[in-house]
Amino acid sequence: MNNRRFDFLGVKISVINPEIAAQKIKEYPFTGPAYICFPDASVVKEAYTDPLLKQILNTAYLTMPDGKPSQIVARLKGHKTVSTVSGFHLCHALLQTDLTHYFYGGNDATIDSMKKKLQQQFPQAKILGYKAPPFVSAAEIANSELVKADIENIRALQPNLVWIGISSPKQDYLMHHFHRQLPQSLMLGVGGVFLYFADETLRSPEWVKKMGLRWAYRLLKEPKRLWPKYYATIKFLLQNRSFFLKLLFRKKQPALS
Repeated sequence: MNNRRFDFLGVKISVINPEIAAQKIKEYPFTGPAYICFPDASVVKEAYTDPLLKQILNTAYLTMPDGKPSQIVARLKGHKTVSTVSGFHLCHALLQTDLTHYFYGGNDATIDSMKKKLQQQFPQAKILGYKAPPFVSAAEIANSELVKADIENIRALQPNLVWIGISSPKQDYLMHHFHRQLPQSLMLGVGGVFLYFADETLRSPEWVKKMGLRWAYRLLKEPKRLWPKYYATIKFLLQNRSFFLKLLFRKKQPALS
């Protein structure tokens, strides 16, 4: 399998789709530390002015196209088979394999609800543990003794997949700082996926996702939390509309995937 990428305002997104993503993870040798990022347009926006975040995203084992903007850029660049890779659906698929899992994120209430739901839906899944991390800022993560202790506990369990469910890009900084301490694990920063497992009403229906309106559904569900983030992202994309216009009107290229 290839590791080709396309450029989205400086972020190198993997040329991939859900089926290939699941296969690449199942075939990962788990003999070296690595992590996987799921940057949506808001994280791409932050990486545009944050060299460290851009480096973190661009050196990930996989950097998934998360959301319609990434998929649109991929199609304009000739990558016709690229489609959004949902952290929720990827986790759902991998829980049905022989891989072992650890969930690190959310809060105690989210973890309790999520644990009950997963035990009901995936009784055969090999889940080694759950933990709600301490609340620390992105700047404090690297030196947090509490986070270090949690990572050591995860290391002792040696799970194949460590699902990180905290806000972006904080989860990307965490994976960057600590993935080398988990040499037999693959870390995946899946953001709000823990909430979707804990409360299914937050997850958009399939028809909404297929229409590329997942963002609108989420905004209706959580307007107070998401509107500032969405507004800043829309403003940023409009400010960089020349990027999309250049793609749209450049000479047509054959599909690359």
